Amino acid sequence: MKRTFILLASMVMSLVTIAQNETLMTINGEPISAAEFMYIYEKNNQAGAIDPKSMDEYLDMFINFKLKVAEAKAQGIDTTESFKKELQGYRAQATPKYLQDEQAIDSLVEMSWQHMAKNRRAAHIAIQCPQTADSIQQAEALAKINEAYERVTKGWSEKKGRRTIQHGPVAFDVEARRISTDPNVQETGGELGWITPFRYVYPLEEAVYGTAVGQISKPFRTAYGWHIVLVEEERDHVEVKASHIMKMVPRAGMGNPEQMKQADSIAAIKKAQIDSIAQIITAENFAEVATMESEDRGSSSRGGELGWFGKGMMVKPFEDAAFGLKEGEISAPIRTDYGWHIIYKKGERGILPLDSIRPQVLRQVQRDERVLEADKSFVRKTRAEYNLDASMTDAEVKAYADAHLEEKYPELKNLVQEYHDGILLFEVSLREVWDKAAKDTTGLETFFKANKKQYPWEKPHWKGYILQCKDESSARAARAIIKSADKDSIVSYINRRLNTDSIQYVKVQYGLWEQGKNAAVDKYGLKIKNTEFTPAENLPIVVCIGKKLKAPETWSDEKGKVTTDYQDYLEAEWIKKLRATYKVEINQTVWEQLKKQ
Repeated sequence: MKRTFILLASMVMSLVTIAQNETLMTINGEPISAAEFMYIYEKNNQAGAIDPKSMDEYLDMFINFKLKVAEAKAQGIDTTESFKKELQGYRAQATPKYLQDEQAIDSLVEMSWQHMAKNRRAAHIAIQCPQTADSIQQAEALAKINEAYERVTKGWSEKKGRRTIQHGPVAFDVEARRISTDPNVQETGGELGWITPFRYVYPLEEAVYGTAVGQISKPFRTAYGWHIVLVEEERDHVEVKASHIMKMVPRAGMGNPEQMKQADSIAAIKKAQIDSIAQIITAENFAEVATMESEDRGSSSRGGELGWFGKGMMVKPFEDAAFGLKEGEISAPIRTDYGWHIIYKKGERGILPLDSIRPQVLRQVQRDERVLEADKSFVRKTRAEYNLDASMTDAEVKAYADAHLEEKYPELKNLVQEYHDGILLFEVSLREVWDKAAKDTTGLETFFKANKKQYPWEKPHWKGYILQCKDESSARAARAIIKSADKDSIVSYINRRLNTDSIQYVKVQYGLWEQGKNAAVDKYGLKIKNTEFTPAENLPIVVCIGKKLKAPETWSDEKGKVTTDYQDYLEAEWIKKLRATYKVEINQTVWEQLKKQ
């Protein structure tokens, strides 16, 4: 029954705007459009042809659904705090896509994919200045980055006496070492290496890809401060699929001769191990050997598989070796800072078509700060669309848009209505049918007695106890308890009185078993000839106490079927009551027109 509700609720309420805006019916005075009904019918009629007979059937189900929703409202379910909270939660899940600029998102996805197709090598000069810095600090940082930009693009000048001597542009790495606050600048000269999308903060990525190769960007801001970048080189994005076997080599402690000696000894052992592996390794046994021998815990369980990776993602010796191999080749042992490796190159590819990776790129965009650009675009468009006051904050603009979503998007209005009516339908069905069927034992028994002939058994059943006992005295004691104790406590009473923590004297089961489902019952209870059953060695005596039934004697003997049928009965009676309580008026003119179209 619950399954029927779920299907019906889903079928009924995901409405779209269609041409038939005439009122098809009123239920409890509430008008319902022809469009609503036709959407239901067309959604569930995949054949596409109008069938007057099936439309009549759908109409009947639709009326029943609307009657239940009307009853839920009459009971005040839609006014409860739990209902309001649940509906609000559903709406909050549905609205995010309506509160963003889809065109801007699509543009960001397209742009990110275009960036992914090319790798760019760049260097930068950074002047640290957090966003929390005061106005003086902000001005000083901006002045410094402007000075650096002038020196590397136009040159610099100096005073000698009364003369001003003009010099040419300063080398980018020289200026970086002079002024950049990058903590690694003295070692790197500002080099960032190869840039790929989503690897660095978005403003830096945007500057790198927005600047021509060989050129220097204008100053730009990130959350960390002010920057300029020099775009040095560009190459097509290439990915390699590879597996590896690694023998780890610990790094020697600097200045500690004993540790260095120990590290050298381990390194020699690891080198011998990797050389030995190199002698036997083939493409066919690579995965097996990697699983057994590789000390890279992250990949050894996958046969050494590393998946696809691009340039800049691995340490340089490893990268050079992997990209230098031909597809299907296995490298000689390669040394990195982590140890010794043998690499098996399985494939190489360029950037995949956007259509094939759009969902992945979209997820990255939505997790990245670049999505803020789409938020800004949404706010700008919303301000213009509703002519909102310039004093409204971005948050207030988004809140205003949120409050008017149902007016703007009929499909969202219909979806929220779906949630609304679906919650009501569930709660009122729970009250009127499902809980009653589960708890009304008197009603279940009465229903069963009135419909007993509907529940025949093809095979006899056994109802009672199965006793597996250690000895005859234990069996006698268990029999006595069954005769005298309360039925609901027999099993627990036997376990408590006859068994100890260390020794089980009696194993007792109570139930209803169909012939063929329990060998002990078949042999000792139903006494089916030639039934094979071997008692447990420690419980050799088996006794069945109960009776053979050819048909269920109470509703609980066929609990599942009876409960389901009782639910159906309660629902049918409920529908009769609702149809007698609430007035249903159908516009026959509109209805006949719908069936003819």
